[in-house]
Amino acid sequence: MTTKQALLKAIEQLPEQQLIEVLRYVQHLSHAQESTLQAQTDHSVDPLSEFIGAVDCGCLAANLDDELYDR
Repeated sequence: MTTKQALLKAIEQLPEQQLIEVLRYVQHLSHAQESTLQAQTDHSVDPLSEFIGAVDCGCLAANLDDELYDR
C-alpha cells in the first residue's frame, strides 16, 4: 500500500469536523511549500541574496582605515 493509499484510507474513516482540519493542514502545507519555492527562485525579494558568499574570498574590512582616512 502506498502512502497516498494509506492516507486516503485513514481519511475515509474520519468524521466531517476532522476532515475540515485535515484539509486546512494540507492547504497550509501546500502554501508553505509554494512560499519556500518562490523565495528560493525569486532573488528580487531579498536584495542581499546576490551578495551572499561574496566575502568568502576575503575580509571586507581589510585596509578599511586606509580607505576611510586616506592613509
